[in-house]
Amino acid sequence: MGLRETIETVERHRKHLEVYADDPAVADELSTQFETRNVVVSHHSLGALSGPGFVIIRRANGEFRGAIGLEQFETILSPEISPPWELAESDVEPSELFDFLENTVFSAYDRRQMLAAAREIEERAWRVGSGKLYVGFQRREALADQVDVYTRLGERGSITITVFIDDEWNDPFDGISVVTGNGEIGDFWFLVFDGAENDLQKCALVAEQRGSERYYGFWTYEPGIVDDLLEYLERTYDLG
Repeated sequence: MGLRETIETVERHRKHLEVYADDPAVADELSTQFETRNVVVSHHSLGALSGPGFVIIRRANGEFRGAIGLEQFETILSPEISPPWELAESDVEPSELFDFLENTVFSAYDRRQMLAAAREIEERAWRVGSGKLYVGFQRREALADQVDVYTRLGERGSITITVFIDDEWNDPFDGISVVTGNGEIGDFWFLVFDGAENDLQKCALVAEQRGSERYYGFWTYEPGIVDDLLEYLERTYDLG
């Protein structure tokens, strides 16, 4: 499957977000963030309960997927941006937050939220310290902003990094391969980490830009989806 086809596959698995909060505006905000074909957002009063509220996610058949407090949820929607080595040393386990919304399509992420989601995958690659990481930055300017981060990440252990942009790139980038030119690359922000061939560490993020500063996509920890993306990128861009 290609990048767009992978998003379409995830879209077909509908989920339901149940938002428990006294303020209906909270559910309205989440409806905007997840206004897609596969996510239904409903609002419920806290009733006699106290606190800021929480969110429950269920599969289409009603199966309970998980629950998370609204305060934690907000760290995903309005995240702090930290480099992967700082995330690895913090007391917060990013994957615990992102696992809650795995394979749930978002429709209105801005670049800040996208960067925070990307950091979670970079942090996993940093902790593993080996394996292959493929990253699509879309344009030269986006890659230029992250050169320092990726230079340090590329020096970590035996990680092999390949980056993709829909522009020319002539600047030095020691130890990192740069793939340039292709209309598809300009449309998608993606990260695919092979987990050093450990299924428990495999992860990916794929998002298509739809309008100015708005992205539509998902992240996943499913080895099968990650393997499909790895195979597609290696075959399409002759990565050997």
